[in-house]
This record gives sequence, structure tokens and C-alpha cells, in this order.
Amino acid sequence: MTGKERLSVNKNILRAAAAGLAFLLCLLMFAGCSSMNDAEKKVSKELKALQETDALGSEVISLRDSLSDEGKANFDGFLKKLRSFDFVITGSEEGNDKDDDYTLVSVKIKTCDFGREYLAAWTEYLKTNKDIKPDDLTGFYELLFAGLNSIDKKEYIKTIQIVCVDPLGNGEWIANIKENEELQDAIFGGMMSEMKTLAAE
Repeated sequence: MTGKERLSVNKNILRAAAAGLAFLLCLLMFAGCSSMNDAEKKVSKELKALQETDALGSEVISLRDSLSDEGKANFDGFLKKLRSFDFVITGSEEGNDKDDDYTLVSVKIKTCDFGREYLAAWTEYLKTNKDIKPDDLTGFYELLFAGLNSIDKKEYIKTIQIVCVDPLGNGEWIANIKENEELQDAIFGGMMSEMKTLAAE
């Protein structure tokens, strides 16, 4: 296999690995799931629930089980740091789309720069693994979670907006938490963005 062919194979594996890991991590975060107005209170409640959840999907458990004892410890440490993100509701504004009213709630997320570490781990892994097998990325996950668990400072800050609606007008607000990709990326410290960027190269 030529160097160019090997690079193409590695990129395809990266795309599959990134998509799979992103899916598993989303399952992890969204499995369970004052002066503020009602929409802001709903968002605050939902985000606090994410911080407190300890639910794990079966796919996430399978990934964890594939790791060494040290890898499992690093994985657990990463989950703890992932759930310890800080958030502040910075305000909200009313809107209307085709006669449907909604409220945009602005939230500032502060967490670890997991995206930067994901990029570093993949770059390091490629240095010593030229022929990557798509069905066995355990070595990469071991390296990745060791790196993610080593981060101590919360240097990633991003403000995003969450759409809230009250379709029946009875105060039963619905917030687009699970469907909000910007929110997911912010909670994961930019890791989703790095996955997409690498997969697109």
C-alpha cells in the first residue's frame, strides 16, 4: 500500500471513529435526562440535570469495558470532568417564526478544552500507528481518555442559544437541549467541532 493510499484509509477510519465516538458521547450526556423567567428556569433545570446524571447507554458501557483498568479509570475521570461544566444564563429574548412564539435563552458554558486534547491525541496516535484497523481503536481510546482526564483547567468558553417553546401556553416549556448541536459541542469543550474538522480533511 502506497503512502497516499494509507493516508486515505486512515482518513476514512478517522471519519468512522469520530462519528462513532461523537454518537456514544452524546448518548452519555443525554441518556437521562430567582430572577429568571420560566424559559430560563427550564434551561437551568435541564443543564443541572445533565451535570447530575450518571446514566450510561449500553454502547458507552461497551466502550468502557474494552479499556484496560487504567483506561477505565481515565474514562471515569473524564466523565466526571465532562459533567462538571459551568454555565451561566446570560439573558433571553422573545421571537416569532410563522406565528409561533419562542424564547431564545443565552447560556455561557465554561469547561475544559477537550477538543484541543482530542486533536493532540489523534495526531500522537498516527505517529506510531501507520496502519490503523477500523475495528480496533482501543489503543487510540486509551491514549485519548488519558489525555482528556489529564486536563485540569477550564479554558474553553462559549456562549450559545437554546430555543424554548411553550406550545400550549400553559407554562410547560420545552427546551431544545438534546437536539442542540452547538450546546453539545460547548459541553464537550469543542470536541465535536474538532471531530468534524478532522473527518472533513
